[in-house]
Amino acid sequence: MKKYYLGEFEEIVLLTIGILNKQAYGVSIKNEIEARLKRDVSMGGMHTALLRLEDKGYIRSSNGEATEEKSRSATKIF
Repeated sequence: MKKYYLGEFEEIVLLTIGILNKQAYGVSIKNEIEARLKRDVSMGGMHTALLRLEDKGYIRSSNGEATEEKSRSATKIF
């Protein structure tokens, strides 16, 4: 495996995924970071960080089923 360095935001995202475990999906990660760090997170920045982490081999993503919980969380950001 190549040596990859994580940027600050990538590290925050990776740690948040560890905290959320199976509840980690884009919106829940964004909401958790905003709540814990009192820091605004754009969906574009979140998406970019997730893609970079996947490219570096730190995470794997998949498309999951829609749930009511995910729907409620998604509506909070609009």
